[in-house]
Amino acid sequence: MTINWKNSPLIRLIIPMIAGILVAIYSELQSIYWVVPMLGAIALLGSYLLYIKYRPALRKEFVFGGITLIAFFFVGINLIIFKTAEYRTTHYQNFTNEYQNNYLVEVSEIPKEKPNSVQVVAKINAVKQENDQWISSTGQVLLYFKKDSASLNILQGDIIYVESDLQDINEPQNPGQFNYKQYLSFNQIYQQGFVQQNDWKLLSSGHFSIISYASVLRDRLLETLKHHGLSDDELAVASALILGYKDDLDNELKHSYSSAGATHVLAVSGLHVGIIFLAISFVLGVFDKNEKLTFTRLFIVLGILWSYATITGLSPSVVRAATMFSFVAVGKAFKRDSNIYNTLAGSALVLLIINPYLIMEVGFQLSYLAVLGIVYFQKIIYRRLYVKNKLLDYVWTITSVSIAAQLTTFPLGLLYFHQFPTYFFISNLVVIPAAMIIIALGIGLFLTSWAPPVASVFGFLLTWVIYGMNWVVKSIDQLPVSLIEGISISILECWMIYAIIVLFVISKESRKLVYLNWGMILFALILTNDHIEDTRHHFTKEIVFYSVKDEPNINFVDGKTNILISSDQLYQDRSTMLFNIKHHWFDLDLNTPQHFLFDEVIQTKQLLGKNNFYQFYDQTIYHFTNTSNPVKVGKVDLLYISAQDYYPVDNILQLAEPELIILSNGCHWQYHKELEKIYPTPKDHYHDIKHQGAYVKSL
Repeated sequence: MTINWKNSPLIRLIIPMIAGILVAIYSELQSIYWVVPMLGAIALLGSYLLYIKYRPALRKEFVFGGITLIAFFFVGINLIIFKTAEYRTTHYQNFTNEYQNNYLVEVSEIPKEKPNSVQVVAKINAVKQENDQWISSTGQVLLYFKKDSASLNILQGDIIYVESDLQDINEPQNPGQFNYKQYLSFNQIYQQGFVQQNDWKLLSSGHFSIISYASVLRDRLLETLKHHGLSDDELAVASALILGYKDDLDNELKHSYSSAGATHVLAVSGLHVGIIFLAISFVLGVFDKNEKLTFTRLFIVLGILWSYATITGLSPSVVRAATMFSFVAVGKAFKRDSNIYNTLAGSALVLLIINPYLIMEVGFQLSYLAVLGIVYFQKIIYRRLYVKNKLLDYVWTITSVSIAAQLTTFPLGLLYFHQFPTYFFISNLVVIPAAMIIIALGIGLFLTSWAPPVASVFGFLLTWVIYGMNWVVKSIDQLPVSLIEGISISILECWMIYAIIVLFVISKESRKLVYLNWGMILFALILTNDHIEDTRHHFTKEIVFYSVKDEPNINFVDGKTNILISSDQLYQDRSTMLFNIKHHWFDLDLNTPQHFLFDEVIQTKQLLGKNNFYQFYDQTIYHFTNTSNPVKVGKVDLLYISAQDYYPVDNILQLAEPELIILSNGCHWQYHKELEKIYPTPKDHYHDIKHQGAYVKSL
């Protein structure tokens, strides 16, 4: 589809606004005085519009466009300043100190069950003061309730009295690790707290609200799925795909869908809302012939769309999709079938005005880029191949959609996930039609749940369709090179790849090859930069002690050589390795590691190890883990203590004379207390991984 800029005025507004939002986020702008240039630009724009109203011949498009660009740039900056919760005087952190830990909170999202706790995102409505008075406040916090029968029954919308010592979210503990603190800050959450069994009290539950009612309804629908024969992986996928409930998905299943390039079907998003929208439009197509019923049709469509969005938890992906299709429905009702680019820009504009931090959500970025890719590139790709057979043409249509979406989203996949699913076009041939069938069967099951024999038929069909889809996805996951992992690109390289794509589009639209030449130059720069990085990594030598809960580990890196010493349990734990360790390997372009257990004798070109004593080039490391039979080693560079039993530090220092002591996450807490007493300046003598994060020593 050719881009018509004249019919897409909202694109020209949203681009400078996004630029302003990004500048404000990365520059951490706070001053309310930024409102002055915004009001000035808006006043100038209004004056110019008034001026050309009486003298239209003097209208200059570049002047109008320039003033508009500046105005919306400052709008973006001020959106961040006024929408950032911690900048508000009513934020709860302005009323708390170390003695105040009593709060009245309202559960703002559907609670998530964890192995040992219940995770709750809550709004703090009031803070208790020293005089036992309550003061109203704002702001969100992340709470972890000890898991029991009471905490498992917490619902969205509940009002709870909580006593908890709130703490700041930790910075990433390992090099290359996902920045969870930054992610939560973009969601306006800056602190977390752990709530014991007797430290909270439910004050209000069951009060009517659309959110709480939708939460209860979703739980009933989940029970309906279970009652009619769904279980295990089939139940987990049905719950995720139809209702947006993903807590039952295990890591292996999620990995299979990720490897097959089909993760998008497990999160209710544009695909699912689009299926619902098309189904409603088809059923209500009879109203199209009667103009008097146009708005009746519109209200029904919007009502069903937003009801579905609410039942699935109003996740950002669902809200985005519902907003976009709402714009399409409204435009159709008013007989204004504006181009899809303007519709996309309009929906994004509304969402960013409500919450400008959405621009930092990976899902937001992927969602809009995927739709843009499908809208622009799908027809271009589809027309490259003409197929007469209807079945093969259908296959080629879905394939072209998959390729188009992948074309505009793969740079983000490389940046955030360091991977590329090789067989995405094959998996989508199955999962997209299957998703449509599963949603239809799920709705049929819910609507006929009052008639058990009929509902059981829907449940039976639903189980086997999902079983078949899971089998295909798992089979694709087992194919050779199904997932290319370890790809690492920088933010700059990601922007450069998108610049190449944009230059291709401009070249096609303007029919000028010069833009393709610029694209080739950028591509050459990416290759050059990658070569420079590879050269630099070739000379990398370092020893890394990662911060992994209760799991000691030592990583030796020499160029492309990667040696990991850890327990087999840690090495086989795919999700823990990925979250804590592998992203650092991706950043260094490291090969699959040589893995050894701590009690093994090691002899490689780079490393010698025996009896927990390791020699890596000129560095010596003694790993103290056995308190029952300690070994005297003398002078060492690094003393790594991971013993879970306590052994006097003075006695350890008689066994080893280290340049630096490193405390593992899982070592006995008393080691830290003793070292605090011995060394007043810990930075020069010891490193506590639990409190300071991973230790990296470059050689």
